[in-house]
Amino acid sequence: MNLNSEKSYWDLKPIWCQPWSIITTGIVVLLVSLITFKNLIIFTICAFFTITWWVLFLIIAPNSYQGKSDEEKDENPFLM
Repeated sequence: MNLNSEKSYWDLKPIWCQPWSIITTGIVVLLVSLITFKNLIIFTICAFFTITWWVLFLIIAPNSYQGKSDEEKDENPFLM
């Protein structure tokens, strides 16, 4: 077994940081804000922060990890 085998970004994260849990939590927050407050402004504010959170943790962080992993491979040609 290769000790230097590259792990996926999501393999390194605990269960509460997996994509399905991040999306589910965001949907629950939006539904609770809509049902509880029944106010479009509060819902819109919650939606803005939820979408920002999704973009940060579902798109930017994994891409950043992948980019860093590629740079390390370029610096050290002996890594597989």
